[in-house]
Amino acid sequence: MKDILILTGGQEEHHYVARALRDVLEEEAGTDVRVEVREVGQGGVEGWLGWITEKMVKGGMKGEKMRKWIQRAGGGHEGRPGWAQLRRFVALTLEEVRPEVVVFFHPALGLALEERVQGRVEAGFQRVGVVLEAEDLPGWDAVTADLLWVADEGSAEELREKNTKTRDVVAGGWPVRIGFDPGEKDKAKTGGVIQKRILYLINSRRRKAQRTLEKILAIEGVEVTAVVGREEGLKRDLQKRFSEVRERLEIHGWVKNLAGMIRGHDLVVTKPGTISVREVLATGRPVVLVEGGKGADRRKGMCRLVTRIGCGALGDSPGEIASRIEDAMEGGGVGLREWNRRARKEALRSIGATERLASRILQMAKSANHVERVPELRLLSRGNAGRKGLLMVDLHAHTIFSDGRLTVSELVDFYGRRGFDALAVTDHLVDHRRLLGRLANMTGLVLTSEDLPDYFRVLQEERNRAWTKYRMILFPGLEFNHDGLTAKGSAHLLGVDLVEPIDPSLSLKEICHKIRGQGGLTIAAHPHHMSSAWGKDTLYLWERQDEFRPLIDAWEIGNRDDLFNPVGLKKLPFIAGSDFHKPKHLTSWKTLLWCEKDPDAIKECVRKNKDVSITLYRDHRFGGEVDERDEKKGYSREIAKLNQ
Repeated sequence: MKDILILTGGQEEHHYVARALRDVLEEEAGTDVRVEVREVGQGGVEGWLGWITEKMVKGGMKGEKMRKWIQRAGGGHEGRPGWAQLRRFVALTLEEVRPEVVVFFHPALGLALEERVQGRVEAGFQRVGVVLEAEDLPGWDAVTADLLWVADEGSAEELREKNTKTRDVVAGGWPVRIGFDPGEKDKAKTGGVIQKRILYLINSRRRKAQRTLEKILAIEGVEVTAVVGREEGLKRDLQKRFSEVRERLEIHGWVKNLAGMIRGHDLVVTKPGTISVREVLATGRPVVLVEGGKGADRRKGMCRLVTRIGCGALGDSPGEIASRIEDAMEGGGVGLREWNRRARKEALRSIGATERLASRILQMAKSANHVERVPELRLLSRGNAGRKGLLMVDLHAHTIFSDGRLTVSELVDFYGRRGFDALAVTDHLVDHRRLLGRLANMTGLVLTSEDLPDYFRVLQEERNRAWTKYRMILFPGLEFNHDGLTAKGSAHLLGVDLVEPIDPSLSLKEICHKIRGQGGLTIAAHPHHMSSAWGKDTLYLWERQDEFRPLIDAWEIGNRDDLFNPVGLKKLPFIAGSDFHKPKHLTSWKTLLWCEKDPDAIKECVRKNKDVSITLYRDHRFGGEVDERDEKKGYSREIAKLNQ
């Protein structure tokens, strides 16, 4: 199964093309390809994209100048989120979908994808940028992509000259919905004379719409069809106002087969919206565009496109619109026929454009060699490098991979929403040579050798998500259980920040050396007598503390509700952890570190044990109440069961 991700920027034309592409891709590929359409709409980012587009067009922001300007001015505007939120959305979506191909329609999305790759040769996915602008190409000359798809050859030539980061630029036409293709229109006859049929797509104010209809109907030899969409009140008003000319005027509300209606007319009058004009041109029909009004600046590109092609005209007032139609019909409609010829030529670019683009995307997806990619942890510093702070960490937690109640993802969200800075997942791995270890393996409450590859894969995936979403460092780890028949013969050892599994049947000293060989921390878990009744004592390491002191980086002085005073009296390096298994264990001892928020800095701080303290954590959002965000995630239904 290949995955294709389509990222839309909130604009109507983005959704339009995304839906058209998705329909064709799913129809052609069937079950071989999964298509995911995601809107960049979290927290109002789509509003920021619209704002940034407006600024780029007005300011002529292009190339590296545009890139630097986005990153400098990208902190949002008028309370809206900006560049940082966009990067986070893209990162989270990539981690979740893991696509072979990413399709996007906005240059800022291309920059966010490029930052996600961060200069690596192998991105793990191919990028397809679809340029929907008619004339202006702001920002696209700075975008790195495997393919840029543009409507016409003129735009393609401009990008080929200015953009050196894209492998291929294709002038493939503007993608439209299936069904918008040239076809033969039915000629209406009145008294043996072929009438010219005008289609008026009304999206202007009521007064202007009425006056425009009056002016068009005053032209001799025309029939008019007016489409008002879902404006039923306007439809009734127009029917009443023009009841005397019903033989020359049809009024429709919402039209499902707009393509068929366009094909049945000689000329279309509409506002210069990107979608409406492109669909009209795809049928090979000329247009008269109604200029002016709110948002006119954003529509100038379509106006320039129509005048450059020569397949229509522009008009603002009702009189100007009617005048343009009259001029085209002079001399038996010579001008209208020329408009039609040029429009049909432009339509050739759009015929099958969606299918061609979909075919190209499918080829890219199917040619991708799927490799199980382990995401790397990339700490993106934003001026905080080397700055120390007070960090709340918990280096002892369990998930459903052993005897915990939450998945790794749920655990990350549980701690991340509460502002923790670092968390270690340390599920149980037993010594299968021991009797108790063999029995534990049969319970399903500990990791087995078959679980380890999947366990480390999931931890690496969640490690990246934890940092991207919460700025929380997730350490992959294991709790090595060497359980004997007595407390003095039992030991639990935490290995924190492991790169790969370690054989649990090795001796504890060998395991310590292996952990340190991977750059990890060795931590003695609950090393002294516990006052709680949840588990039996594990005193093996404590009884041999002089022997293991050089091999242990820290000893748990606090474990959930227990506090081991002898660890402090012996002046051993210490930490505290919750030994988290279910949500109520959040209320427990935690560790506070004064260091940089960096994996190596955290580990070094624990080893030196200079700026370390502990705290008995009480969560005001979890003191018998369920956090509102937890409730939305379904915790309210499961919390009682999980705490049992």
